Amino acid sequence: MSAAETDRKTSILKRLREMLVRQREKFQSYLELLEQEHVSIAEGDVERLHSQVELERTVITEIQNLGKVIRPLEDLYQVAYPEREDTVPALKAVLEKMGSQVKEHNARNKAALREKMEELRREITGLRTWPRARSYAEVEPSLVDITT
Repeated sequence: MSAAETDRKTSILKRLREMLVRQREKFQSYLELLEQEHVSIAEGDVERLHSQVELERTVITEIQNLGKVIRPLEDLYQVAYPEREDTVPALKAVLEKMGSQVKEHNARNKAALREKMEELRREITGLRTWPRARSYAEVEPSLVDITT
């Protein structure tokens, strides 16, 4: 194998590893954000939850964009390293595990949000059943103010 071919393979490997590490960092920040969202849901802090959801959209977009860069690099990697090397599969395994954790956190947050919304519905329903004051047509006046 020529030096140029070795350099090209090494460059592909380094770039792919770098992108996978960046994606791992994004997944980690996403997991932390999901944990913060869970706290916001539990506390009923709608404003903070709204800003966290906006940030979540940004993080998801960044993860997707990294995925678009990683896919072609993986194809080049598979051609360059048909026998496989150790670091990339390990990083891929970590990313798959983090993806599972993200799904679990999302499911937990959705369940907590559904529970909180149901709690609010019950509270609103309870407010609607207060005894209503009689209408003015049903009330007989007992005093008349003639000073005004």
